[in-house]
Amino acid sequence: MKLTMLSHASVLIEEGPVAICSDPWFIGEAFNNSWSLLCEPAVAPTGIRDVSHIWISHEHPDHLNYPTLKAIPDEEKAGITLLYQKHFSSRMAYALGKLGFRDVVELPLGRWVPLSRDVSVMCWSIGTIDSLLAIRSKSATVLNLNDCIMDPSTTRAVARRLGHVDVLLNQFSIAGWVGNPGETNICVRQEIIDRMRRCILAFRPKLTIPFASFVYFSHEENRYMNDWVNTPDQVSEKLRDASTQLQFLYNGDSWSSQDGLCIQSDPLERYRHDFNKIPDRPYRTDPPNSLDELLALGGKFVQKVRSAFPRLLLSGIPALNFYVTDLGRAVCFDLRNGRVDAVERAKHECDMALGSQALWYSFKFPWGLSTLEVSGRYELINPKTNKLGLYLCHMHCSDMHFQGFLRRLREQRVWSYCWNKRHEILERMLRLIGTARNTDLLPEVTPTQGAYKV
Repeated sequence: MKLTMLSHASVLIEEGPVAICSDPWFIGEAFNNSWSLLCEPAVAPTGIRDVSHIWISHEHPDHLNYPTLKAIPDEEKAGITLLYQKHFSSRMAYALGKLGFRDVVELPLGRWVPLSRDVSVMCWSIGTIDSLLAIRSKSATVLNLNDCIMDPSTTRAVARRLGHVDVLLNQFSIAGWVGNPGETNICVRQEIIDRMRRCILAFRPKLTIPFASFVYFSHEENRYMNDWVNTPDQVSEKLRDASTQLQFLYNGDSWSSQDGLCIQSDPLERYRHDFNKIPDRPYRTDPPNSLDELLALGGKFVQKVRSAFPRLLLSGIPALNFYVTDLGRAVCFDLRNGRVDAVERAKHECDMALGSQALWYSFKFPWGLSTLEVSGRYELINPKTNKLGLYLCHMHCSDMHFQGFLRRLREQRVWSYCWNKRHEILERMLRLIGTARNTDLLPEVTPTQGAYKV
């Protein structure tokens, strides 16, 4: 088996006739033009050759990157099968089916699926959108965790099912808003390292390859977060005593079960150069959007979200007040009453502050508010902000809203999805009970980053 680093969270795993490319993102920006690739990819979309499968871990655009997938030549698409988790909703498989690839295969959760005589894969769902993939052959087993944040019970269940792991790939730095500009006590940085250590202890890999964090926050409104990233040097230092060989791969570097590592030059030195250049890289700005446009889009969006949930649930949700920094105005997002209005509030009287383009994007697209949390282009003013309304917006975006979920309770795929996640569901239920009783029933779990997730 051979593994080649391509870009960010994209690796190519080859064994005989099977060549699996994971999460290809080779062009453009992500998350409302707020994330950019740190390093030049090892290949261009038009340079993809002899790939038999592309696995998409989840629908975030740094993993499911439509511009990259669309740029792959049609003659290459004709020979490629897309792999995606069998989610409780079939909407993503349907969307992927429109891209012109040979086939889209929904992988059953928690089961080994043969891709050839010698290669099998197993997919496991984590949270509401994330998934992991294990690739097994006679020569090695590779576990790609990408962005998955697993609680202890799920980690143990996955480890039991997988057995021996040779190579572990996982995220090593922040992936969304973790604090306001000027804050210094950003504990998430260390929590990510601690999570990596727990995964190493659970899966006991011979080799650990940190990846899926080779980006920089590339908008003027989120560039401050670059001060908080975990660099490869920091990760290597903090995990130097871990019971694994920790090895970063630069784009184009590879590992094989037969020949070991094939590295062109010191990856840490090359990444050190890239991370040190972040302050000098280009940063995006946007012209302001008008207040009237924000109110019109917000009014349509709030009605769409309201139509997905029962009135009784909506009645308990307080309004959320945004302060639009480049307009100097406040906007009230009232999910309970179905209104989005301009209000007379000073910045310190609001819940969040952000630019007009970020708010426009939040109202324009169903995934907009979830994107805002990942892009980090806002300032949290009221730390006691009730985020239930934002959470319902995420549920609506992820197709988990009340009406759709009730309709799908009759579908076998929903019950199969929930059964696979029984360890995760039980642990989270126990944690909620423990929180309500103010008791510590379970070990601490690292908080979820990025979009709002169950």
